[in-house]
Amino acid sequence: IPRLIDEDGGGEHVLDEPAQALLVDPGGAELQLADGALLRLAGAGALPPPAQAFFDLAPGLRLSLVDSNPLRDVEDHPDKDGNSIDLGGRDAAEWVAALKQALELIAVALPTWMAELPVALRRIVPVGFQPERHLSASYREAPGLCYLSLHPDPLTMAEAIVHETQHGKLGVLLHLDPVLHNGRTTWTASPVRPDLRPLMGVLLAVHAFVPVAALHAELARLDHPLSRSATFQARRRQVLAGNARGLGLVETQGQASAVGARLVTQLRRLHDALAAQVPDLVADGQALPPG
Repeated sequence: IPRLIDEDGGGEHVLDEPAQALLVDPGGAELQLADGALLRLAGAGALPPPAQAFFDLAPGLRLSLVDSNPLRDVEDHPDKDGNSIDLGGRDAAEWVAALKQALELIAVALPTWMAELPVALRRIVPVGFQPERHLSASYREAPGLCYLSLHPDPLTMAEAIVHETQHGKLGVLLHLDPVLHNGRTTWTASPVRPDLRPLMGVLLAVHAFVPVAALHAELARLDHPLSRSATFQARRRQVLAGNARGLGLVETQGQASAVGARLVTQLRRLHDALAAQVPDLVADGQALPPG
């Protein structure tokens, strides 16, 4: 095994030991090292502390400078090339400050959503700094984990956290239910990506961006300083228009399971309530959620 990561009970440790086998039982863990020796790990205190690898962001959520996800460099997005750990020339303290600022926005605008975060998202892995655009990723096979680049706009960071956490929630549901029976076989063109998107990809985007629209709506209702710019208003309308188009595609082309039908119905109800708050909203017939 290349790496053993233990972050329970505040005892964050990373053990890099060449090993032949690992046995885990209620008493702890035992490694058989490459030379045949046995190393008993009775608890977190038995592991040698490494350089700091985890940084607290919120209860149950950490910035992580280690990643054992073997799929991190499997990339579906045509404009990205994997998700290797990269602080982008910034130090961890700058990342922590930016992510905490984004999380504070979410806590103000979506307190009930924020209350679910400790069971929905456990680690954020840094994947570089790009001031002109933001990149993020998550994997259905790795629930509770997401990859984010650093961006100077706290609202962009907040959107990304909501977006990827929503992907994780739907990813867990997809382990239990198909949601859309034709989600991987019906495809549609996208004006926001150069490749075709499967209908499940459209649902993933809608499921991510309807809560982002709720974030925008509440920040506007609170007259938050970030909501007063023309850029914010344009972004809010862009997301709502994309959600309208995406929901329409899922509703007209999707073959939903019983669980999927309930999910789409609730997304529709929330979207309609949010769209009603924006006067003269024009649903762009070509728009899809921007992600």
